[in-house]
Amino acid sequence: MFENISNYAESLRKQYGTALLSKHQAARELSISRATLDRIRNSGEIRSKRIGSQVRFNVTEIARIVMGG
Repeated sequence: MFENISNYAESLRKQYGTALLSKHQAARELSISRATLDRIRNSGEIRSKRIGSQVRFNVTEIARIVMGG
């Protein structure tokens, strides 16, 4: 479907209109629950950014995990 991480990340940027996804959006793209996303975030398997009280995930990070990187 996608040749590389960059292509997939660009597709996510276009789909969501932003480079940072909410927990709900990231969990949906990864096909996991938000609780599971919190567990893998806390274990350091996925990087996130805190903006105020919200946690956001870069589309490149999501693409990396989806593509098996």
